[in-house]
Amino acid sequence: MKKALVIGGFILAICLSFLAGSSFREKEYAKRDAQRCNIMISFAVGNLDHLQEQYDADEMEVLISNIYAAEEYASDSELAGALHELWNALIFDGENITGNEDALIKALQDRNANAVKDIAFEMRTIK
Repeated sequence: MKKALVIGGFILAICLSFLAGSSFREKEYAKRDAQRCNIMISFAVGNLDHLQEQYDADEMEVLISNIYAAEEYASDSELAGALHELWNALIFDGENITGNEDALIKALQDRNANAVKDIAFEMRTIK
């Protein structure tokens, strides 16, 4: 009986340590993804600064790439959806960003999903 109790306790300890390790790993992955999302958004803001000075197709491609990467790492589903909308708008109507750079920079820095969606919608709307 004692032997079965000790073996059961040992198995339980192994299972609990595995669960604790998995939980810790998931938290570390979430932190890493959030950090990567923030880095990609910072890069995108830098690209927008360059686009404010002069529209450049190569700079637009880098911006599109950074927005896509930020979307992939975004843990907030609302922000990820807004970044996806922005990504599509930049691909198909990127030239319409002219004049909206400051608003988009502020929205990205604030991580304001609604403002990002509004800007993306405005870019896609025929004027």
